[in-house]
Formats: sequence, structure tokens, C-alpha cells
Amino acid sequence: MTREDILLNSIWTAGKMMVYSKFFEEEVELSLLTSDFNLKNTKHIISEKFVKTLNDFLNLLEDSKSLMKQLLYKHCVACCENISYGFDPLEGESETQANLREFGISNEGDAFEKASLHHVVIEENELRNNRFVRLVFYPEWENEHGCELILKNGVLLDHYGESGTYLGQFD
Repeated sequence: MTREDILLNSIWTAGKMMVYSKFFEEEVELSLLTSDFNLKNTKHIISEKFVKTLNDFLNLLEDSKSLMKQLLYKHCVACCENISYGFDPLEGESETQANLREFGISNEGDAFEKASLHHVVIEENELRNNRFVRLVFYPEWENEHGCELILKNGVLLDHYGESGTYLGQFD
């Protein structure tokens, strides 16, 4: 069996690596998902588009931080409004307010500080015109489904969703 036979007959769809993110000021795990097309063309498993997408994440602009804070806070408030965590409200406090208090979230900055990035997903799909990066958070207020923010061609979109967001809706 040759190298090409092994590559063509094996499942090489996912790789993992650690990179330092200046934006998040920490090491971040990347989940790298290549396309089926590239798997069959082994000399191109990692395309130029894939490299650009990874660099979209590594070069995330500081300007994105404000929107990221807004989105994480919006997600937190939505969760606190819709999930009963079992916290006892203080007198005159709603359940939503009790939830926010217990999580220590009173503003966008708090939400950003408490929602550490869990991992990043870079998935190549030759049928998509654009480059997408998923920033996956599992904050205290939603540690089951997570919160996912999307970069499109290096720009943070005004969207949050749970892990596994269908990227085709943004193409």
C-alpha cells in the first residue's frame, strides 16, 4: 500500500492543534475539518482558502471585541430569561435578575470576562463561497449547548447561536 492509498482510504477529516491568540491572550484549541473533495485530492488537503480561514481567526481585529461583548451579553440575558437555574430571587427581584446576579453578570464586559473561549472550529467546504470560523464558548449560563459566534471572511457577524450553527445560512 502506498502513501496515496493510505490517505485516500483513511478518514482524515479532523485535525486538532493549539495556537496562541493575541485577541484572546491565550492558547486556543483549533478543530480543523477539511472537505471531502480535498481528501480525495491529497496534495490539497489543506487549501489556500483553509490557510486564509485559519489566519482570519489569528488576525481577529480588536474592533471585534465590542460586538463580541454585546453578543455574549445578549446570549446570557436570553438564557437567563428562558432557563430556570433554581436560584432564589431576592425580594423584589425577578428570576432573570436572580440568574444574572448568581452568574455575576451585570453588563457586556462581565459576560465577555465570564465566557471563556472553549475552542475554534475551522471547516472547509468547497461549495461555500466564503470563509467561516466558529468561536465556541461554553459559559456557565449555557454549558450544555454552548454559544457560538461566527467569523465570515475575518469579520465577526452580528449573530450568536448554539454549537453546530448551520453556516450555509450566511454564505
